[in-house]
Amino acid sequence: MDKRARDVIAGALRPNDPRRFLVEAMIGAMDADGNIDAREQEVLNKRVEEHEMFAGLSQANSKLLLELATDAVKFAGGALARVPAIAKGLPARLHRITAMAMACEIVVADANVAQTELAYLENLRLALRLAPYEAQDIFQAAREQRALRYLDDRLLRLRSLVPVVVEVFTLRALTLGKITDDHRFELRDLLVAIPDMALRDHEIEGLLYQSFKRPRGGMGVEVELQQMAQSLPDPVDRYWMVVYALCAEPTVQLSRWRFIPFVVLLQRAFQIGDADMELAASDAAGFPMSLPRPK
Repeated sequence: MDKRARDVIAGALRPNDPRRFLVEAMIGAMDADGNIDAREQEVLNKRVEEHEMFAGLSQANSKLLLELATDAVKFAGGALARVPAIAKGLPARLHRITAMAMACEIVVADANVAQTELAYLENLRLALRLAPYEAQDIFQAAREQRALRYLDDRLLRLRSLVPVVVEVFTLRALTLGKITDDHRFELRDLLVAIPDMALRDHEIEGLLYQSFKRPRGGMGVEVELQQMAQSLPDPVDRYWMVVYALCAEPTVQLSRWRFIPFVVLLQRAFQIGDADMELAASDAAGFPMSLPRPK
């Protein structure tokens, strides 16, 4: 399991490529104070030209990314106006953390951190649904020039949660009466397609196999979910478990999450309020239509 944070979105340019919105987050940070400093421009160029997340892009595609991002911020009327679109283009948790880190790197590139730049970062944080403590950690990492190491650390953290995600989907399968090989294969394809999982196909499949075959003690799905919630003290982790679970539902059903039996159990066990459930449904709907949702 040697996949690192920068590998997750590397490769050739794709439609609705998350890297377009990573660049927009940086362009927005440059635009926030109305003064594009040469040091900020240098950081932007360095990230696009050298950062391994942008590996595999041709010079022409790198230039295209910069042009698309610059035009998007300009046509939106400025950095703050573009923030909602940036967040919408980055549905995965890892992508959102990365966007915040790169924006922070731009902001701290010069000696002066303007209030308008802080306001931009705060609006970006809210749109990306990052907790205040997460944003503070990211900003400090950027200030100390260790943002890349921070991202690798966050990937390890997300990877450590994959067995919990697998267990959530196993309990969902139990609720649906679908503890079958075919459904397990469908779940494998779904989880592999979510960048936050950051594991290879066979690793996800192995975890699903173990979870599907594990004998249950007869406690019931809701009790098992409650025990799982106790192992996740961070409410942000619990929130994202709900988002992942909702990703398995047909997009047309997400607005009706209150009528999905397993989602109701999950909400109750994880103690997620209705307002946050609405946000989770919105975040799940932000994943591409091509996501291989199980039947």
